[in-house]
Amino acid sequence: MFWLQVSTLVLVNVLIASMLLVRAPRAQHAGAGDGALNVWQLIEEVEAERQREAESTGRHC
Repeated sequence: MFWLQVSTLVLVNVLIASMLLVRAPRAQHAGAGDGALNVWQLIEEVEAERQREAESTGRHC
């Protein structure tokens, strides 16, 4: 029973050490490409849409 506990402890330590020392390759994002918008452009579009909706253009205004 003692050797089973010791071997389990050693195995767990080896697994933890291998997870810390050996890192899997991380995926990288491709380029955004043509037509991609940044945050500031999206904010400007939302503000312009809000202004268009706020203007009174209907006959019931």
